[in-house]
Amino acid sequence: MKKKLGILLGMVLLVGIFVFSFSKLRYKLPKSWDVSLYQNSKDPYGLFIMHEELGNLSNGKMKDLEKLSELKIDPKKAKDYAVVVLGSEIYFDTVSKNLLSKIAENGGIVMIADYYDNFGDDTNGKEDINDETYSTDTITADSKESEENMLYNQTININDNFELRTNKLFKINKKKEIEHHYFSEITSDSEILGTITYKDKAYPNYLKIKPKDYKGYYLYHAEPLYFTNYYLLNEDSYFYVKSVLEPLKGKTIFWYNTSKTYAGSSSMMRFIMGEPALKAAWITLLVLLFFFLIFRSKREQRIIPIYAKEENHTVEFAKTISSLYQENGEVKDIVSKKIDYFLYKLRKTFLIETDDITNKQFIEIVAQKANLSQEECLEKFTILKNIYQKNQPNEHDLKTVYQIIENYKQKANI
Repeated sequence: MKKKLGILLGMVLLVGIFVFSFSKLRYKLPKSWDVSLYQNSKDPYGLFIMHEELGNLSNGKMKDLEKLSELKIDPKKAKDYAVVVLGSEIYFDTVSKNLLSKIAENGGIVMIADYYDNFGDDTNGKEDINDETYSTDTITADSKESEENMLYNQTININDNFELRTNKLFKINKKKEIEHHYFSEITSDSEILGTITYKDKAYPNYLKIKPKDYKGYYLYHAEPLYFTNYYLLNEDSYFYVKSVLEPLKGKTIFWYNTSKTYAGSSSMMRFIMGEPALKAAWITLLVLLFFFLIFRSKREQRIIPIYAKEENHTVEFAKTISSLYQENGEVKDIVSKKIDYFLYKLRKTFLIETDDITNKQFIEIVAQKANLSQEECLEKFTILKNIYQKNQPNEHDLKTVYQIIENYKQKANI
């Protein structure tokens, strides 16, 4: 039975390996098109390439930053540094805002690419060029053009080629349709560094803001998706990102992303778990296997006999023997056996000769082991020797022997 079960399990395992290998060869594992903006994600809208290539794209050095609150830069050297904060709805606490402001104030550059301006006072309102909300009017690519003053309050579905501009023009071939963000309001201290152009209309999406008395400045980008794997793997948008990062050239860049630890799933079960039918079948198989193992274990459980534990009667035996000796009145025999057993214990424990228990060398060893003085040991062992040599020891002698031996054993811990 066991042999047949082993063969069956082996066949199931081989079939499983074959099916998995075939699925790996035939099917390309699906990528998630969710907007993640995760630093370690290799999905289309992850930031793995951006994180790896930031130094090369900007011709500078790149360092990871675990927390914005840990950002410590000497004000005198701030001009040599830049901070890149990239993500979605990043929260800036008071400490982080102050640290980033100090860097810009002392000559550094702070670049923020986020959908929402959570850093400043939200004066640079952003709109989606594909955001169907109540606050904006929704039109399609074929809709009529609206009035000029409503331009930045509209949404447009970009499903064709478009242009991105910095100090250079980049023609971007048709990409997967997304919501392209731009700045709907420009403050007086803002300088437009880049735009997105569609159907001959330009929308500002890249700003430089230099507050009064600041030696450095802020760079705001309205669309973080341009920095994702999907865009960086295309030559046209790759060089656009390189142009956006040009102000950071030669600087030491601190990179901060709120989701560092995420990595795209690389599990062997990814394809199965990604298909609802296969996922349901897999879960059903596991449940059935679980019940099979439970019922099988119940059927084949052997009856384990219960054996009573053997009782230790050593103490009772010793008491019985002692009472017999005492009833017979053989005190001499009890004293002799008590002392003989004690000397045997000393020989076995301390590895010493016990022929003469008043010998100087013997006394030195037993005194040291029990932490007693040699004089006290000599006195006690002399008493034992004298009682042992008596022809007719009495009960008082027996009690004395017992007290001396037990007292020594306790102090010598034997």
